[in-house]
Amino acid sequence: MKNWFRHLLKGTTLTTALFIFQACYGTPNWLHEENVEFKVVSAEDGTPVEGVEILTRVYDSDSVEGVDLDWNLCGYTAEDGTLKTLIGIVDGSSPQFRFQDSGALFSPKDTVIQKCDGTIVVELQKK
Repeated sequence: MKNWFRHLLKGTTLTTALFIFQACYGTPNWLHEENVEFKVVSAEDGTPVEGVEILTRVYDSDSVEGVDLDWNLCGYTAEDGTLKTLIGIVDGSSPQFRFQDSGALFSPKDTVIQKCDGTIVVELQKK
């Protein structure tokens, strides 16, 4: 019975210490969200491309070469080739995006976007 009470007291003490730490220092502010608008067009004639799957992942200089990080789906482009989305950005890193046509008419394109201001126009090459 004494062991059980001792473990309960240790757990309660640890939980209290962590609560006080968060109350004093707050939650991390290294993650923020930004509204991003993409416009995907054909490189040949500039026509909008519908149904392009847009994926994102965090890329930074500390990433290990050869390690494939998970891609997260942002969404699909509409008839006018646009997609408005909200993405989470970690301070000190640049989000990496992959654009791949669900109809397989265009070659996939990977790019790192340094600044997410205004509408980002992406041109896809036909296969």
